[in-house]
Parts: sequence; C-alpha cells; structure tokens
Amino acid sequence: MRGVRAWAAIGLILSSLVGCDDESDPPTSGPDPAAVARGEVLYAQYCDFCHGVEGEGYVSDNANALNQQAFLGTATDAFLAAAIIHGRPGTPMSAWGDVKGGPLSTGDVDDIVALLRSWQTSPNLNVHDQVVTGSAIRGNLTYGSQCAGCHGAEGEGLTALSLNNPWFLHTASDGFIRYAIAGGRTGTTMPPFEDSLRSFEIDDLVALIRSWAQPVDGSGPPPFEPDLSDPIQNPEGETPVFTRREGLYVPAAEVKAALDAENRMVLIDARPTADYLTGHIEGAVSLPFYDVSTVAEILPKDVTYITYCGCPHAVSTQAANALLMADFENVGVLDEGYYFWVDQDWPIEVGPPVD
Repeated sequence: MRGVRAWAAIGLILSSLVGCDDESDPPTSGPDPAAVARGEVLYAQYCDFCHGVEGEGYVSDNANALNQQAFLGTATDAFLAAAIIHGRPGTPMSAWGDVKGGPLSTGDVDDIVALLRSWQTSPNLNVHDQVVTGSAIRGNLTYGSQCAGCHGAEGEGLTALSLNNPWFLHTASDGFIRYAIAGGRTGTTMPPFEDSLRSFEIDDLVALIRSWAQPVDGSGPPPFEPDLSDPIQNPEGETPVFTRREGLYVPAAEVKAALDAENRMVLIDARPTADYLTGHIEGAVSLPFYDVSTVAEILPKDVTYITYCGCPHAVSTQAANALLMADFENVGVLDEGYYFWVDQDWPIEVGPPVD
C-alpha cells in the first residue's frame, strides 16, 4: 500500500540527516499490513460514506479529510481512536465504539487507525508539548472576522468541523490546534493563517477555542435493547402521502405534518445506539443501519417507513436500501436529517422511549 511503502523511504531520508535539528518524530515502521487490510473493510462499512473512500473528506456533511498530511502528522493515535470510539456528540459524527453501544471493538478501532496511518506519507511532528498562552477575550474579535463563517459563531461548525465539541477539546493539544490554524489544511478549504495573523493573534484563537472546553463523559450508555415488537406509530391512522425527491427523500416538513395528522407510519433512527439515546425524534425506534438486514423479517411490511440519520442521510439511505432489498415497498428517507428536525424545535425524546 502506498502509505506503508512510503514509511521506509521517509526513514532512509531522515536517517541520512545526521546532525540536522529536525523537530519531527518519524515512526520507525509502518502499520501492520494485516491490520490495515482489516481496517479497510471496517472503514468501507462505517466511515467512507462521510469521509470518502480514500479519506478525502467532505462526502457528507462536511466530514473532515482524514488523509490530509498535516492532520495525520499531528494527530496522535489516541486522538484518532478517541474520535472513533466516542464520536463528536451533538454532531453527525457518531460514537462507534462498543463501550458506547456501537459496533466496533477496541481491536476494530485500532485497525481503522492503522488504515489511516497507511495514508500518511509525511513524518509525525512534535507539536503536543506546546503550552499556548493567549487571551480568549482578544481572540473573540479575530475569530469573528476569520473563523466564524466556516466554524460557526460559537465553534459549533457550519461548513467546517465543530471546534467546541467536548471530545475534540479533550483530546486535542494546544499545539495541535495552533498548528492547524497556522499551517492550515492543504487541499481543503482551511487556509494557513501564519502569514495573515500575528503570532499572538493565533495564540489568542487557541485560548478562545480552549475556553469552550467542557467535561466529557467516557462512560457507556445505560443498558438498552431496542424494542421492535410494536414499531408502528398511530396504527389506526391513514397512510401518509409524501412527495419524494429521487423517489426516496421526503421533506422533513411533510413527515412532521404526517405525524401531526396521526398518520400510520414507522420512524427508524438508523444511527448507532449512543446517538439515539442522546436524542431522537419522538416515537422513533432505534435500528442502526448495520443491523437492518438481520431484523427485517420481524418488521411489518404493510406500513410506511421513514429512516433518518444526522449526516443528513448517508446511513439512513443505507437503512432504507436494506429495507427495499428485503421487499419492503413503502420506504422513504428524511431528507434534511435529524439535526434539521432539532433546529426546528420539533418534538424529540432523550434516552429510551417512554412507555
């Protein structure tokens, strides 16, 4: 694989630089090819529909580029693993680790990290020992003019990733954040600011972003077994009539109107369990997209199904297609996704369904 072969060449070049004051920390060997091969299978199943087949990013919901060399050179294995395991709660990045109710074991996560490392062609950089001191108050003005348009006024993320996410801030060092601001992310919309901002202004941005940190919850979700025995909402109601984009995607407003009219339907939350428990559309049942084909036979077929996810419909489309492959006929996908629903202040529930 191109990343694995590149490690050997990098090592030879760097070993020849005797006496060179290089601040990089190249690995001595590349990732285990067997782990990379396993990681490829898992990545195709759980990651590429948002991050791209080769980690190029921005396939769905502005998911970041994972093959970007400045990112890989400064992201530690622990940072990458935590992002996969715990996700970015409150965003379309799900928690995939089994400790959070997801499908991936620790070994699976390690294999995906090995795949990401196989894409790395540049050496690791020692940025994590930096302690950045700046003024969060001063940083507000710079952030508003330079960053908010992409990352959101409070770091919530718009066309770029969220900066205020607790798990991101828990695992990202000051040096990691500073390096990203100064050097940008070549090949993405994130420009370098080292020539347009003064050093102290970059430090101020780091201080502001760090001020958004909140405690994280590393515990697993409460015991939860989705109940699919009675998934139908309004079983005596009429069948809803939807307009469908591309024959599949249903406007959220029409789904909301159908629920208000007490139409007969099933709402399926196709995200992993942790996302569902964090918050889901009122009355929806939890059925992660990777489990649909295994339980489809127990679901009633004479009813309208609407699947949804948060990204806004990468995995919900997979769930819908699994139903269609199992000969369900009346299947649609919530077009705008879960977070649009939340933004409209339409009914949601937190935790297991209330009887």
